[in-house]
Amino acid sequence: MFRHFATVQEFHDWLFSEPVVTVKIPGKLFIAGEYAVTQPGGMAIVAAVDSDFSVSIKLGGSHSTLRTNIGLEDFSFRLADLRMADSVETPEQWHFALAAVRHFQAAVEDNLDIEVEIDIHSGLGFGETKKGYGSSAAVVCGIVKALDLFFDSKFSLREQFEIAADSHFEVQGSGSGGDIAAIIYGGLIVYRNRDLIEALDLPKSWKVYAISTGKSVKTGQKLTDLQLSTDFLADSNQIVEKLSRTQNFADFKEGLLENQEILRKNLPADYVTEQLAFALNAVNSVPQLAGKISGSGFGENIILFSSEVSQEDLESVSEKLQRHDMELEALKIAHKN
Repeated sequence: MFRHFATVQEFHDWLFSEPVVTVKIPGKLFIAGEYAVTQPGGMAIVAAVDSDFSVSIKLGGSHSTLRTNIGLEDFSFRLADLRMADSVETPEQWHFALAAVRHFQAAVEDNLDIEVEIDIHSGLGFGETKKGYGSSAAVVCGIVKALDLFFDSKFSLREQFEIAADSHFEVQGSGSGGDIAAIIYGGLIVYRNRDLIEALDLPKSWKVYAISTGKSVKTGQKLTDLQLSTDFLADSNQIVEKLSRTQNFADFKEGLLENQEILRKNLPADYVTEQLAFALNAVNSVPQLAGKISGSGFGENIILFSSEVSQEDLESVSEKLQRHDMELEALKIAHKN
């Protein structure tokens, strides 16, 4: 479970070779079921999408260090101190990262008796500039995957998922873990409350896009006091199962819009902002396009699928969105791990 050395010389050679590991981490977008999945038995479909996010780890000096490109001050600590959760006072901005390090330490069989430098490079934004692709989930998943590779601990995907999901939930206090599962496993998945993580394939000819409003929404805040009926949960699960089985674009679009409609009926009116309503109408009026609000709604992203859409239609939709301060961005589904 952990890197062992046959001789002192082998350890010496490794120690002074200054090994550096870097992992690229996808973001995530929910396709369907994002509110239902927060309830017991609720299912969702989640896509991992390629992103400009990576975590690098190398040997540290007397202390371990966290640093990032998004403007936060570097944070130094000792791994031995971090094992005791209350012994290290941490800035709020580093809570997710440090929770991931601590949970990884708890999961390995040996104490981590060397210090490390962890560099997080993110193109997913921070705070008010978040893109809504799961930046906090990417942090915990990236750190767990990078530490696993650096220390050669060989945790399975399921073990990596559990470590990252526990870390994320500790800090956020809510959430299904669907975003964590998508990022750890890659590709598209059908997910249910940690007991189901199943790979899903859509036709390769379909293309995926995101429509970004440039606004950030904290999903956890939208779940506070939210009451969802058992009928909503049953309807959502039925739609998710339908979407996971079909390879026909017209049927897929129908299911996507059904999921959108039950969300609209069961969530507060401002779930669909004026901007999002315009975008949904613009894309779904084109037969070869199927769009739906992804994630919490209230102003963030739309995930968009296309099948044999003409370049003229796509450019026309893009121009309409730009006039309403939205951007159409081509995405690529991240590879399966």
